[in-house]
Amino acid sequence: MFKHLTAITLFAATSLGLSSQASATLILDTYASGSATPTTIGGYAMTDFAITNGMGGSTTNVMSPISGSLSFLDQNNSPLAMSRRLADDVNWWNNGETNDYDIYTTSNYLITILLPENTRAFSFSIGANLGSTSNNAWLTSTESNGLGIDNQYWFNVNRDNTPGFGIYADNSNGSCSTITSVTIDPEYWGVGNFSINQDRCATSVPEPSSVALLALGLLGFSLLRRKNNA
Repeated sequence: MFKHLTAITLFAATSLGLSSQASATLILDTYASGSATPTTIGGYAMTDFAITNGMGGSTTNVMSPISGSLSFLDQNNSPLAMSRRLADDVNWWNNGETNDYDIYTTSNYLITILLPENTRAFSFSIGANLGSTSNNAWLTSTESNGLGIDNQYWFNVNRDNTPGFGIYADNSNGSCSTITSVTIDPEYWGVGNFSINQDRCATSVPEPSSVALLALGLLGFSLLRRKNNA
C-alpha cells in the first residue's frame, strides 16, 4: 500500500498506513525500495519515459513521452548536466522494475527538476552510493496554483534503499493545478525511472445538440405564451 503524505503535513515513510488532508493541493505518495512504479497515481494514468541512455554522456534535459521536456537545474537555478546511466548498470541502484530504465547521476548536492507544461502527476525513484544512515535527503515540490509541498520531506536513501515517489495535483475541488518542479537534496546519488501525466484543463460547454434542444424549448414556450395572450 502507498502512504499518502500531504503538503505541509509530513509523516515517516513506511509501506503501511494511509493519511491525507483535504486542504492539500499536492499529494506525495511513497513506495518502498524495490517496488515497481504504479501505473496510476491519484487517479492519473502514468506514461513511462522512453529508455534512451545507452549512449552515456550527460544531459541537462529529458524529453517527455507526451510533450515538452523536463530540465535539471542546480542550486543557482542554472542548467545542470546529469550523467546518463542505466539502472541495471549501477550496483547501488535497487531496480524494482522488470525492465531496465534510465537514471541520471550527479555529485551535486541539490537539483531541481523543472517539469513540462500541464504536468498533473510525476513519479521517480532515488538511489545513492551511500552507507545506511538516518534521514539524509529531502524533497519539496511546487505547483502553478496552490500550496505545493513547501516543507522539506525527509527520507533515507542508500545503496540498499532506492525509494520511489509519486507527486500529483489534487484537483478534486474543481481547481486546475499543475506540478511545476521538484527539488531534491541527497548527495552522490541518482534520480530516474520517470513517469508522467500531462493534461490540459478544459472548460465543459453544452454540446450542439443540447443547445439546439434548449433553443427549441424556449421557442415553443414563447409561442405558447403568445397563443394564450391572444
